[in-house]
Amino acid sequence: MMKSWIEIILLTAGGLYLLVLAYLYFFQRTLLFHPTHESRALEGFYLETPVGRIRIEIRNPGREKALIYFPGNSEHWWEDPDDLAKLLPEHTIYFPHYPGYGASDGKPSQKAFYTMAAALYDRIAPRHGAIDLIGRSLGTGVALYLASLRPVRRLVLITPYDSIASLGAERYRIFPVRAFIKDPFESLPYAPKITVPVLVLLAEHDRVIPHGHSRRLLNAMSRTRSEVHTLPGTRHGDIIESPLYPKLLRRFLEEDN
Repeated sequence: MMKSWIEIILLTAGGLYLLVLAYLYFFQRTLLFHPTHESRALEGFYLETPVGRIRIEIRNPGREKALIYFPGNSEHWWEDPDDLAKLLPEHTIYFPHYPGYGASDGKPSQKAFYTMAAALYDRIAPRHGAIDLIGRSLGTGVALYLASLRPVRRLVLITPYDSIASLGAERYRIFPVRAFIKDPFESLPYAPKITVPVLVLLAEHDRVIPHGHSRRLLNAMSRTRSEVHTLPGTRHGDIIESPLYPKLLRRFLEEDN
């Protein structure tokens, strides 16, 4: 009798494990990407790319310097570009709707994000003397990839990670996340290629991207001058509300230092 109960428990546990494993595999992009379908288009243009028609918000047109901002999962293109435009008046701001997000076509994936980023850079580069990049959270991997691929003036990383695969493996420790993840967003291979000045902003109480993952990325950026600030009292989602955020961003991007 005891043996049969043990067998039942083991079979049940094994079945539950396989069910959760199947859920993580088949719904991993639902867990990673959180696209909203707000399609309101304000000031900007549509960019034709191999991954679909991508909506690009643009503010402060005609400036010599440009800024491409790669947002986090939940940032709002109908208000955040306006805030950036006020904060950085010397930059033309380009704020993309990721593939499958907002007014953009396509489906979200690592490949789609990277393809979109390179296409946007190539479209705007002839218009500007210098291009800066900002990436926040999920967008830090996109910004880092592009900075390793194309010439940029400066790079800002807000709550960056070493890899999404590493974060997933830490969160779901008993599952072989690295073996089946479709969008690993590995930032470490691109970090040593970065040679431009980098500003890194960390949230003091970040439970989404623990500091260890950010530090591993910083340690890999051996060829650049990195300026790192931990913003007191902030969490992953409210770091841009810190009074230090606009001061640090403006000084790094607008002043000639």
